[in-house]
Amino acid sequence: MYKKIILFTFILSLLLIITSCSKQIPNGNNFNFDKLYYVSSVIDGDTIKIEDNGEQLSVRFIGIDTPETHSGDKPLGELGKDAYWFTRNSIYTKNFKKGYVYLDFDDNKYGNYNRLLAYVYYRDKDGKLHFLNKEILENGFARPLFYSDTSKHKSDFIEAYKKAFEERKGIFKYYDDPNRVIEDINLTDKDIGKIRNVKFKVSKVISSGSFYKIYSESNKFYISIRRDEYNSFFNKLNLYDLKEKYIMIYGEIWKENGVYEILARAEFEIKILE
Repeated sequence: MYKKIILFTFILSLLLIITSCSKQIPNGNNFNFDKLYYVSSVIDGDTIKIEDNGEQLSVRFIGIDTPETHSGDKPLGELGKDAYWFTRNSIYTKNFKKGYVYLDFDDNKYGNYNRLLAYVYYRDKDGKLHFLNKEILENGFARPLFYSDTSKHKSDFIEAYKKAFEERKGIFKYYDDPNRVIEDINLTDKDIGKIRNVKFKVSKVISSGSFYKIYSESNKFYISIRRDEYNSFFNKLNLYDLKEKYIMIYGEIWKENGVYEILARAEFEIKILE
């Protein structure tokens, strides 16, 4: 009887260890979250809808921001459809008519509009596990979007974005294209949503709330940099040293209150020209 109790205790302990390990963030194929979710639709590159107990739920990918495919607060992005199809083709692999994903969450499970905020994983036709948020970034179909309470994979995302830049993938494929260079005074509404290298002379650099702002001498253009991205991607460049310098910034053109804008994410998107 005593030997049976010992054996039972050993087996129970082993099962608990296996179960605990299976729920860790995966490094390979040993992966088993509690639930597999059916993806009912892909909204855009960083948003999907899932079915959960008969309810349709919207899921926003943590840590990334893909170009827009629907008009709203942000303009339609030049590579919005490319990002959409990358996400869709990743989830709906050739061997499966339906898409399923695993979801992992930070402590803050819900964001704006009551959407789930998640790290999204899928398996390909060979059963290999993929971290979709990271893959979207490293293929250049998104820019990083960090918050202090959603930072579990921040280091992975930083490396993924740097990789996209170094390999000139996705949004960075135009980085060295001279046809994408434009002076700030020559920007028009036709440039909104397009990727450009904007040249201008800096008149002032200010700190405003959760942003740094870099204004052009013409007052027709400025750069915004969120503090969370600045703290993650800017290592050497002191923004205040840019005053009176002629620089070039690479990114997607937006417009706010009649002034053109680029929301910068990383130091390598800025070049000092003089």
